[in-house]
Amino acid sequence: MSSCVSVGLLVSIANAQTPPKVVFIGDQLTSGWTSGFAANPNWINKGGDETQQSFIVAARFQSDVVSLHPAIVHILVGSDDAGAVHDSTAPFLVANFIYSIMSMVTEAKAANIKVILATTPGLGGPFTFGITQMNAFIESYGAANGIPVINYADALCDCVSSVGGVGTGSANNTLPIGYAFPLTGSGYNPVPLMQSSVIDETVPDLVPSAAGYALMTQLAETTIATMSLPLKSGRLQNVDLEFGAIPDDDAPPLTNQNTVIPGVTLQFTPWGLYSDGVSRALLNSNFAGSSGTWISSNPAVMYVTQTGLAYALSWGTATISYISPNGVHFSPWVMTVVEPIGDCC
Repeated sequence: MSSCVSVGLLVSIANAQTPPKVVFIGDQLTSGWTSGFAANPNWINKGGDETQQSFIVAARFQSDVVSLHPAIVHILVGSDDAGAVHDSTAPFLVANFIYSIMSMVTEAKAANIKVILATTPGLGGPFTFGITQMNAFIESYGAANGIPVINYADALCDCVSSVGGVGTGSANNTLPIGYAFPLTGSGYNPVPLMQSSVIDETVPDLVPSAAGYALMTQLAETTIATMSLPLKSGRLQNVDLEFGAIPDDDAPPLTNQNTVIPGVTLQFTPWGLYSDGVSRALLNSNFAGSSGTWISSNPAVMYVTQTGLAYALSWGTATISYISPNGVHFSPWVMTVVEPIGDCC
């Protein structure tokens, strides 16, 4: 009897450690995402070309997803809907998109397949009509139905609220330093997250760059790995950006600073410890651009934005705190801002 129990336990452990099969269905943004699939052999790429509007993707959902019996399906559509719209179809764009999403989710649930939805990054140029509305639906529909949403739109937008940009407003979006280093592995400067499309003029102007896809991969890996895992606790890390949001040289930045002088900018990143014992960076954000709640005990000394970007303003002490979206309080970080010694600038 004990032998049978032991064998069963070993099989159970082996199954628990086997990565789930995940089908990624979508348009050319998915088909061009080759690096993420090379690193995750349990992922299956079912992206299409630049003609893959959401209703076309929905039409092949049965054959390309359900027939493969995956544990999870990742749905990323919308860029081709926006790219193909013109005056006569504009009134129907979002309605058709909504119907397609709901159809795919219904099919997935009927087949006992878990769903991950995703927002579409801004594409630039004229190919932007409807993306904001479609992303708004994805976020609200996911929240209402308990479906995880990966906010690629925010991660790659380089907007004020972005976890993937520091709000420089440039067309070539850049990562905040705390996120760029582990993804690129070379150099210390931010790298473009979006790049010009080189397919043809009918394709949206911008598509994810290699760094953009690397960030998307990290977001997807974390979401997939933690879908059924409780967040237990967390800690903070920071990177010193010196006197601005982007470093001006290739020297390795200082990390995990406790004492700085006025004028210094720090990028804090929350790392969550999950029930499987693995610590992962919390980079995903909700549609409001928040990856959680950031608080400074003394904003006159150090002010912190809702993406963890902190500015040293005057002498004194401030505690930087972070609360995850599901209410877990991370270990706080005490910062001391001191008077510079001698001529600093």
